[in-house]
Amino acid sequence: MRSAWPWIVALLASCAPDYAHTAFRCDQDHGCPAGQTCLADRCRRGALTGDGVVCGAGSGAVSCATTEQCCVDSINPPRCIAAGALCPGTGALCDGSEDCQAGDRCCSDGEAVFCDAACTRFACRDDADCPSTEPNCCPEFATPWGRCSELGCLGAVITR
Repeated sequence: MRSAWPWIVALLASCAPDYAHTAFRCDQDHGCPAGQTCLADRCRRGALTGDGVVCGAGSGAVSCATTEQCCVDSINPPRCIAAGALCPGTGALCDGSEDCQAGDRCCSDGEAVFCDAACTRFACRDDADCPSTEPNCCPEFATPWGRCSELGCLGAVITR
């Protein structure tokens, strides 16, 4: 009879989570995954850069500091809160590639918006933030930032 150990080890290794594409909260007792640093109580790739996240719409929009996030939820208006605070909706640490280190993009996973080298969904402020495969920065419902799109923005609801 063969041992099951090689299969169990292989199964456990394949179940290891990918911590590289995250924006975990951190502090002196809770560190960050490899390749990230705890800055303003949030794990981030690279230094705090850019001009902050534009949070809100129209004349009520403010720019969150690089040590803050823009928090958008269904109850409260968009607002700036500490980067390490818990946002009950979507928390944005960036709204375009200008907030990220060179080579990274502003990524959105639906619950968080953060800088990373590889995105499946891109957050943007204008078309320059988008990759050539998705060159259009389209308004996204209920958020001050947009989403890069391959097809254009017809029918998009403008909320900014």
